[in-house]
Amino acid sequence: MDPISIIIGLVVVAGIATVVYQSQNEDSSKPAVGKVPAKKAPVAKKAPAASTTPTKKKAEPSARVKALKSSEAVKANAPVAKKVPTKTALLKLTKANIEVEAREHGIELDARKTKENMVADFQKQAKANAKAAIK
Repeated sequence: MDPISIIIGLVVVAGIATVVYQSQNEDSSKPAVGKVPAKKAPVAKKAPAASTTPTKKKAEPSARVKALKSSEAVKANAPVAKKVPTKTALLKLTKANIEVEAREHGIELDARKTKENMVADFQKQAKANAKAAIK
C-alpha cells in the first residue's frame, strides 16, 4: 500500500470515531425515553450573616435642601435654566454656532478669538452667571 492511501484511511477512521464519540455524549446528557431523571437534592439557603459593623444613620438634609425638595419651591411660572453644553460638545461646533449658543445663555463672545478660547470664556461666564443666580 502506498502512504497516501494509509493517510486517507486514518483520516476516515478518525472522522468516524469523532462522530461516534459526539453522539454518545449527546445521548448521555438527554434522559432516555421511559426513564425518570434523578432529582437533585435541594440546595439549602444560607442564613444572612449578622452584621458586625454598626449601621450609620443618614444625615438629615439641610433646611435649604428641604425647601428645594418641597412642592412650594416649584413654581409654574419660574424660568427654567438651560443646561450649559460640555466643553467637548462645544468644541464640536463651529465658532459661529458657539457664539449663537452663548447668546442663548446671555453671554457675548469675541469671534476673533480661537475656538478653544471662546469655549473657555463661555464656560467661565456661564459658571459666573450660575453663581450669581444662586445668590
